[in-house]
Amino acid sequence: MHVTHDLHTHNLFSSCSYDPQATTRNCVRKAMELGHRVFGISNHLWDESVPGASQWYRGQTIGYGLELKANIPEDTGGMKVLFGTETEYCGMSDTLGMRAETARLFDYVLVPHTHTHMRGFVIDETQDVKDCRAELAASLARAYPALSEAAVRKMAGALKMEELLPLMSQPQVDYERYITGFLLESFWRLMHNPEFRRMAATVPTVIAHPFAPAEGGERYIRVVRNMDRELLRECCRTAADLGVAFDVNVWTFPCRDSRYQDDPMVEVMRTAKECGVRFVFGSDSHTVEGLEAIRQADAISEAVGIGEQDLADWVRY
Repeated sequence: MHVTHDLHTHNLFSSCSYDPQATTRNCVRKAMELGHRVFGISNHLWDESVPGASQWYRGQTIGYGLELKANIPEDTGGMKVLFGTETEYCGMSDTLGMRAETARLFDYVLVPHTHTHMRGFVIDETQDVKDCRAELAASLARAYPALSEAAVRKMAGALKMEELLPLMSQPQVDYERYITGFLLESFWRLMHNPEFRRMAATVPTVIAHPFAPAEGGERYIRVVRNMDRELLRECCRTAADLGVAFDVNVWTFPCRDSRYQDDPMVEVMRTAKECGVRFVFGSDSHTVEGLEAIRQADAISEAVGIGEQDLADWVRY
């Protein structure tokens, strides 16, 4: 299938974009050059009426995000431009970053459950990592008694988990198994979150890069391959029953050399298709040039077996 839409994109209105050329007008122009029939901009936002926003999300309020809508050019050469957003789901606390009523302000909403790099916000740290941080904080307090308790906690919390591993005599938790379990558990909790179910009944709702942990490399491949297939199937059936679409996100398919035939995410998406889930495609671009990555979607759609009939109705145009 030749994919002629891109629904997962970010520009300068999102804190994850650092491309000075990624204005709304430039992104729309690039999408037109790529021959899209439908193009969506989905910057990160957190509904300020929902408590619990992280520091990163606090500046990305609904009012701020709505300013983008006025920047969408009127002349789009017949291409349909949708005004969307990507909010957040924090599986560790069962918190959805946007209320269903607020979602009405957008043409569609992307909801990720797999931002596992946001530890302590989206996913809880394992107990062995917490213990290591506590030991590090105690060592810092002894070495630098003039530091406040808050400063010591901040310093101990600044290190990434990978930087803590050399300080741990023997990790007590199988982190890959922990992530694998979290992906399925957080998805299941999201499907049963009352506010999310209201959102899905209110506005076109898409799971952003489903079951794709923000881990990268070989770890990513092992985690996706080791998911319990029966639990995965149950999750997909529930999403299909709710009418929730899946984001076929090109960055979550790392095995390009085999034309994606050996890609672990292909099997996940095939399972979703068998369960009746509908799809939309996204580049997850944060730059203007990054929008070209959507061209990988044609080969991915062939590998999974996605045709026009498998797309969400609202992206057919």
